[in-house]
Amino acid sequence: MNQSSMQAAVWYAARDIRVEQVPVPTISDPHEVKVKVAACGICGSDLHEYAAGPIFIPVGKPHPISGEQAPIIMGHEFAGEVVEVGDKVTRVKVGDRVAIEPILSPNKDGAYQMERYNLTPLLVFTAYPAVAVASRRSP
Repeated sequence: MNQSSMQAAVWYAARDIRVEQVPVPTISDPHEVKVKVAACGICGSDLHEYAAGPIFIPVGKPHPISGEQAPIIMGHEFAGEVVEVGDKVTRVKVGDRVAIEPILSPNKDGAYQMERYNLTPLLVFTAYPAVAVASRRSP
């Protein structure tokens, strides 16, 4: 494994998760934060996706917020060290240790548009639409 790739658990279908080499993500939005993962847990939703998915994982058409669809990297409950920040990120800096809020919800300029962002019908988790080392938005 080199600096341009990493290993990830990739969901293809129920009961079909493969450990693969994938590209290390890059920041594409000024509100994004890139995190080097130190620890990643398995959530109940990961188990449900494995056993009976897709549930939250978009299949056949891109998710309206993330633009991503299966195959998708699993593991949205993680913590690590910030290794890069977008130009508009102000609350964390390179070297900070962070735990990730894994929910992506409708947002504008890095801020959620709903107070109860976890109740949106457009709910998606960070690693499901992206690579597990990249948090899409800074809080």
